[in-house]
Amino acid sequence: MRVSLQSFTLLLCALVLSPVARTLPVQDTAGEAIQPGMMAGSLFDAGVRAGAQVAAQQISPAKVYVHLAQRQQFTSVGATSWKATVGIITSAGQYIAPYVMPASNKVTVTATGPGGTAAAVVTLVGGALQAVSPSTVTLGLGKTQQFTSAGAVTWAADFGTVSSTGLYTAPAVWPRLGADRIYVNGPQGSGTASVTIPPPTPVITAVGNGGQIPLGLFDVSVQGTGLSSGSVAVIRGASVTTRLVGNELRITGFFNKPGPATVTVGNRTAIGAPFPVQIGLAKPKVSAAAARRFLEQAAFGPSPMEAERVQAMGFDAWITDQFNQPQISNYKNITATQGGLPEQFLTNAVNKQDQLRQKVAFALSQIFVTSLERLIWNKNMVQYQDMLLGDAFTNYRKIMADVTLSPAMGQYLDMANNAKADPTAGSVANENYARELMQLFTIGTYLLNPDGTLQLDSNNLPIPTYSQFTVTEFARVYTGWTYAPAPSKTVQWNSYISSFGPLAAYEAEHDEGSKQLLNGYVSPAGATAQQDLANAMLNIFNHPNIGPFVAKQLIKHLVKSNPSPAYVTRVAAAFKNGNGMRGDMKTVIRAILLDPEARANDEGGLDQPNDGHLQEPALFVVGLVRAFGGHMDDSNYYHWELAEQGQNIFDAPSVFNYYAPNTGVPGTALQGGEFQIYSPNNAVMRANLVSDLFSQWSDPVETFGPGTSVDVSAFVTLASSPQKLVDALDLTLTHGTMPAAMKATIETAVAGETGGNLRRVERACYLILTSSYYNVWH
Repeated sequence: MRVSLQSFTLLLCALVLSPVARTLPVQDTAGEAIQPGMMAGSLFDAGVRAGAQVAAQQISPAKVYVHLAQRQQFTSVGATSWKATVGIITSAGQYIAPYVMPASNKVTVTATGPGGTAAAVVTLVGGALQAVSPSTVTLGLGKTQQFTSAGAVTWAADFGTVSSTGLYTAPAVWPRLGADRIYVNGPQGSGTASVTIPPPTPVITAVGNGGQIPLGLFDVSVQGTGLSSGSVAVIRGASVTTRLVGNELRITGFFNKPGPATVTVGNRTAIGAPFPVQIGLAKPKVSAAAARRFLEQAAFGPSPMEAERVQAMGFDAWITDQFNQPQISNYKNITATQGGLPEQFLTNAVNKQDQLRQKVAFALSQIFVTSLERLIWNKNMVQYQDMLLGDAFTNYRKIMADVTLSPAMGQYLDMANNAKADPTAGSVANENYARELMQLFTIGTYLLNPDGTLQLDSNNLPIPTYSQFTVTEFARVYTGWTYAPAPSKTVQWNSYISSFGPLAAYEAEHDEGSKQLLNGYVSPAGATAQQDLANAMLNIFNHPNIGPFVAKQLIKHLVKSNPSPAYVTRVAAAFKNGNGMRGDMKTVIRAILLDPEARANDEGGLDQPNDGHLQEPALFVVGLVRAFGGHMDDSNYYHWELAEQGQNIFDAPSVFNYYAPNTGVPGTALQGGEFQIYSPNNAVMRANLVSDLFSQWSDPVETFGPGTSVDVSAFVTLASSPQKLVDALDLTLTHGTMPAAMKATIETAVAGETGGNLRRVERACYLILTSSYYNVWH
């Protein structure tokens, strides 16, 4: 390795100025110990107060013995310069005594700062160093030993404590090196003594939660006695990572096989008795693979902790628990007029426990599309997304009504300030919302069978659900609504978009004529805006198409892009009469997630060509962070990554969403809407996203900008065995069902990585995360 002259000079200076003796506390004139870096008296009193007189400069220690060629650290708050009459003192206040005794053994050290100057007296001493007795001793944890040193002024120790009279108390926690050092300052300068502390034998009293260690990544506590920062823990014959936190030993690692095991903790040769533990659940309701696959559908991907909860509770109980949770996620802390919503969405999706609510609300936001492209400002989008989160487990009829009168939809599809026709001006009611509510939000453009397939006429052609005349009639229904006024204010027509509440009726602009709606129903003349709206909502809600249409859309967003007609039939039936009512969202969601077709491949190995769906960019980013139990907050950079890949969160390019759900997969007869934004360019960008995150050279905590981190430390400890590493990542990322050929290929690639274990982990992560098998959630 070449070293430049400049580097060599800096290295030499560092060696010359590096301390060789510990800085010791001394006694001030009042007899109180003053620690290095502190001043006698209050630091606050010594500070500069506005309008107050600056306190006199002080220096610590004020009087000290220093042996020839030894060092002593001085401190003086705010000091700008240092001087010594003999010897050297650095700009940081470190004094270096001369090698040869000068004419006078008294040296003055002066510090200059905002309070003037302060001086300390150094007495130089030669001959033998300050002697300490005993010079070496062996002592158990917490035990005491009296040390003596002629004329001693101050005492200190690395780990234990020493009184002003030299009474040493060994530390309560065993130091990693099993040794402590005693320091003394006296008439002969400094002296030292050594303490050997034999390692205690650890005794474990508790591990994790009742002796249970999660399957996969784990970080649990070991409690007991004799635990230290140097303790080594072994499980199943392999060491796991340890760190001391207070009096607990935290152990971190990875296991992909459940079953009984033992934890053994040792301090060098002092090894404690094995402690029995259970890795994974002893009697899980569902397998580890099934739990993780289920969370790809019911959540934003599995996290180690949530997967264990599903295993413990079972699918149905987990769903019930999610239904019973209050709404946790929201966007109410977004105060900026623009920006911040996508970052908050990602943070919620990674961290918040109301996963099913979030996942359903996100699906609803892609059915009932609004977009910042037209709304521009955050306020009404915040209100809209919080409304969908709140409505996710209610009734589809309520969702329709709340969406219809939301200020966001009023702005986006012109429901607000939609005036009745004016023959004198040649104007007619706006048809935007009338058309999209039927076409995209509720019943679709063609009549459907209960299984979601098209009804065909005698010419084998699909039968339209509605006509242009129907759209025009519904447009007349939706006249006479404007934005809600501020509290205590009256409704004003053509008012500007506000967030004071749902749209308000303005009867003077409502078309009071009769309207011919779907299936021959007529909303009578003379109805108010509210009555007409209620009639229209009920008319659409009772249309036979709504069950199979909504069922198919939700299945596509939650489970698979190509559900069988039988699957759609079962979910549509749940929509028609779930829990004794039509449109009950809890019944529909449960039917989607627990359907035999949804659960058919939970254990892997039964993949079908029409299974699963491509992860859209938002699912991809959130899913990989959750899989590793990673961290994300709203300072993350991934908003821009998603936008570049065609999914600018809450800013869809049109009312048809980021992608059309009925888009076909190129080269196949299958549907896969997400492929519409998975262009070759976007596929490369997704691979680069993975590369950017997993690219640390020495730190196993992988980051990409602020706000996102993934800790792969546990995997680094496995990387010396490519098979163990890939097995661990298989459970983490592909729920333990990775095809054997794919696994063998990645193991070979990992074995060929010569850049160290961290690089092996990063290579394996890259290959799995960019594979088609991972990108399509099966």
